[in-house]
Amino acid sequence: MGMQENETPGLLVEMPAQRLEGRSPGQSLKSLLTIGVFVVMFAFFSIFANNFFTVRGVLNLLVQTSTFTILSIGSALVLIVGGVDFSLGAVVAFSGTAVVVFAVTGMPIWISMVLAVILGGIIGFVNGFLVAKRHLPSFLTTFAMAILIYGILGGFSAYAATHPAPFPLPASLGDLSNVPVFKILSHDATGASIVVFPGVSWIIFIMVFVATLFHLVLTKTRIGRYFYLVGSNPEASRLSGIKVIRVRMLAFVLAGMLAGLVGVLLASRMMAPPGGATGYEMIGIICAMIGGASLAGGVGSVAGTVIGSFLLSTLSMGLTMMNVNPYIPTFLNGFIVLTAVYLDQIRNRK
Repeated sequence: MGMQENETPGLLVEMPAQRLEGRSPGQSLKSLLTIGVFVVMFAFFSIFANNFFTVRGVLNLLVQTSTFTILSIGSALVLIVGGVDFSLGAVVAFSGTAVVVFAVTGMPIWISMVLAVILGGIIGFVNGFLVAKRHLPSFLTTFAMAILIYGILGGFSAYAATHPAPFPLPASLGDLSNVPVFKILSHDATGASIVVFPGVSWIIFIMVFVATLFHLVLTKTRIGRYFYLVGSNPEASRLSGIKVIRVRMLAFVLAGMLAGLVGVLLASRMMAPPGGATGYEMIGIICAMIGGASLAGGVGSVAGTVIGSFLLSTLSMGLTMMNVNPYIPTFLNGFIVLTAVYLDQIRNRK
């Protein structure tokens, strides 16, 4: 065992610096191409979609992208360590329902939000334990977890339909999305208020904070380095003394907490449980893969994930504002998934 420990520095040094930073060869070019596609797409919708390129339209795009981005960062973390989490959409629905339930039972709203996020982390812990400790395949494990959660939510919905809430839903739940900051008002000659600038939702600030935090974690900390090493070569990481199981479990826990946060934010926007979160897990995986994450693990970045989220949100919102057939965005999302997987397989064969 001492021989292996003496050899471990070489294992880390020999791994390409690009892999340790979450970049594969050609990643910078791909990022530039993705940014270029986003710029072209944004310009196209600004010209042809009514009210797209307006202050309110851009702010709506930022709000919609914020939830996608936070969820996608969680997906990227799991992909980087070599797994995949198909339960994140269910976690969004579960935590979003939980915060509403806590609130209507009289619990203070901020405590309700924190507990809902913690519940998401607990689900992530269970996923991580089964995948990392018990060596179950992440795809089937998290997919089964999603089915289990939706079953629980279905049963709860049937119960809630016949049992009224003890307290009304507090309006403060919507403060994160419905009480913007930096709102500017003016008045006309009659004294009526005129909105000069509608203000910025707290959801946008939360997205910026989460993206900045995890960017720093992945690029500037030891645990971020471990994420990439474990995803690139788990056996070499184990021989190097890295607690591979703990690192993988941490990725699932963080992904679950971020999905829980998204559930809270959606509940704040809707002032109701986000029951329609089915498919959110695919949005997260798509955005992460557009941003450079790989099903093979070891690559991915927060910056790329943010770009992927903005690209997908711009496509969805732009087509909606152009009043196209609602099935076209769904078709395009499927096409994007197939393209991302195909390109990922080509990259991994090199």
